[in-house]
Amino acid sequence: MKMEERKPAVCICGGGSQGHISAGVIGSNSNYIVNVLTRRPKLWSHDFTTIDLTGKEYKAAIHTISDDPAIVAQSDIVLICLPGYAIGEQLQRIKTHLSPHTIVGCVFGGSGFFIQVQNVLGDATRCFALQRVPFTGRPLEYGHSARLKGYKPYLKVATMNIEERDSNAIVEMLEDWYNTPVYKLSHYLEATLSNSNPILHPCRLYVLFKDWTPEKVYTRIPFLYDTDWDDESSELWVACDNELRDIIKKYPIDEKEIPSILEYYGCADTKQLTAKIQSIEPFKGVQPHMIEVEGGYKLDTEHRYFIEDIPYGLVLIKTFAEKVRVPTPNIDRVLEWAQRVMGKSYIINNRLIGSDVSNKIKEY
Repeated sequence: MKMEERKPAVCICGGGSQGHISAGVIGSNSNYIVNVLTRRPKLWSHDFTTIDLTGKEYKAAIHTISDDPAIVAQSDIVLICLPGYAIGEQLQRIKTHLSPHTIVGCVFGGSGFFIQVQNVLGDATRCFALQRVPFTGRPLEYGHSARLKGYKPYLKVATMNIEERDSNAIVEMLEDWYNTPVYKLSHYLEATLSNSNPILHPCRLYVLFKDWTPEKVYTRIPFLYDTDWDDESSELWVACDNELRDIIKKYPIDEKEIPSILEYYGCADTKQLTAKIQSIEPFKGVQPHMIEVEGGYKLDTEHRYFIEDIPYGLVLIKTFAEKVRVPTPNIDRVLEWAQRVMGKSYIINNRLIGSDVSNKIKEY
């Protein structure tokens, strides 16, 4: 990666939650030069602070802040911190500015990152992605500070087109960034087929709003987790996860690298899972995005819980299922509801033949 002779340069692409937290945490590490590519550079400060729930502060010095994609030309690592629906456009913007030695990474591989890299940048692109996001959190003052709400006990990373020596260097770099153990996955599908947000959010929204109609006005905004989380949500999440596990078994990957939901949270059954989700501190206070109207609130179908987690989450998983002919009745049920809410057409008679299916997945 040619990172021995000088401080490696990292360009963070994106100004959302993960971009904010990453800017603070990575930028506070004196081993790296950190730049930020954002559409709103004038709102960003070179002095940036990320604060965790204990009050610990990460003081960052951001080197360059720009909306010009040429900024990536001087980068060793380009770190994509964007939702699935924005990744392809960003890759197109930076494509002609990538240096031959640059490695493109992403904070989350479960929204089709590797597939979009292949489609936009080509099959030989050197890239990596984490199986799960490294942190939970949100911006405090846009471009100036962020709140880090939760750490992960370990992280897993998948690579593509990267030799072992350089992939080991990436693991070491990520451990230096995040101060937590990082384990290398054997196949990038082990980061692509995710049972976190791509299944979690759609299942939860289905349970909360399965009575949705275009005219429906809700009297309150529920909590996604906290005490509002219920056994029905746990049961549907686990049922969809079981279907994902059936899909994983058909591909040349290690299914143990994608633990089941119950395994991941250390639960014996769905009732224990309900109690666990209700107790997780960073999850507390999180609500779905809703629009205030006369008499209450309407569901915001343009929020990323829909426009990312459906086409770049459940639809993606369903696409892999169809390739290996695995039935997914629970995923289908959630997709049928979601497309009705969104005014889209993905699934017809349990098949992805709707007019809004656009994922291009190569043969494996």
